[in-house]
Amino acid sequence: MRPGHLKGALLEYLVRKLLTNYGFTTVKADGTYIYEKSGLFLINGKGAAHDADVLMDPPIQMPFSYPSRILFECKAYEKISLTIVRNALGLRYDINEFEIITKNSIQQRKNNRRANYAIENRNRFSYQIGVATVGDFSKPAIEFAANTKITLLSLKWFLDESAISRIYTINQNYLNGINTDLQGEIYSYLKDKKRDVEYATRNQHAISFIERDQLIGEIIRSFNAVINCSFVGLIETGDLIFLSANQSDSFELLDEMNFDGLKAQIHYYPDKPNIWLLTILDNNFISTKKPEFKFFVPERIMNMWRQYSLDKNIAISLKQEFFSRIFIFSKPRQNKLPFFVVNIDRDWLNEVREHQP
Repeated sequence: MRPGHLKGALLEYLVRKLLTNYGFTTVKADGTYIYEKSGLFLINGKGAAHDADVLMDPPIQMPFSYPSRILFECKAYEKISLTIVRNALGLRYDINEFEIITKNSIQQRKNNRRANYAIENRNRFSYQIGVATVGDFSKPAIEFAANTKITLLSLKWFLDESAISRIYTINQNYLNGINTDLQGEIYSYLKDKKRDVEYATRNQHAISFIERDQLIGEIIRSFNAVINCSFVGLIETGDLIFLSANQSDSFELLDEMNFDGLKAQIHYYPDKPNIWLLTILDNNFISTKKPEFKFFVPERIMNMWRQYSLDKNIAISLKQEFFSRIFIFSKPRQNKLPFFVVNIDRDWLNEVREHQP
């Protein structure tokens, strides 16, 4: 095994766990259109079957359309190039346009009284494609993704630098310290999309290793600590933001609110302008404290702001244009939807604009 294989499997594991934490569920193989072979999870397309690194169903579907699924291509690189994102667009086309048409069905079209439809009787899905990585995306990659609605995700957006550095230190020397059989078990554990009753037994040696390991074990522990105190948000452009609790009681304060009519006020730190603070308000909430969550501004939005030298008035416009509505996926809670919506507080935003010079 090469270090890149282990880093790739670890990235897949973390992305899958991130989405699972917010109510997404792993797609089950049907044996035909989606199937497993030699440890890979494959989905059929027009030209060939593709290795689906992370393939999941969202916690809720939109009516009057084919049910959606998200497929993340995971590349454990320091920087993602335009070529990789272009390939993701090709993948989306390939699997969404895939259809089985046989010669027999074509012949039947000549008969206006044909008994059968010339299409396969199966469930169809609308697949959204994302690219996940450890580090950064090039500017052309970000621009292309925005224009083609490819979702981008980087561990760097919510993990601290120490955790990111540990991922880069997974090298051959580290692998040499693990016997070959255990390497294979760790790799299989990280790639394993099943979470059935046999899961713990099947991966017992790998789990025991990770629990005491100071490299990938510490990476996973750091990751768990972050996602257990955070939400994932989706802004109207399709960009993901990761909302980390700014105070220990943010979740408790949020649970006390009426989830109808939530409003947001968004501020930024002058010394760290790429980190913004989301404060959630509810008109009926009487506590003097409000739940607060920090998040990194998507890089392409930051680039727009930098073009105007981080002008305060431009920041107000960006908040209005890109953060007018945020869909926040939360951990599944009893008797509550798996997501809630926060709208920008327009009265507050207009007041801030009026007081700007």
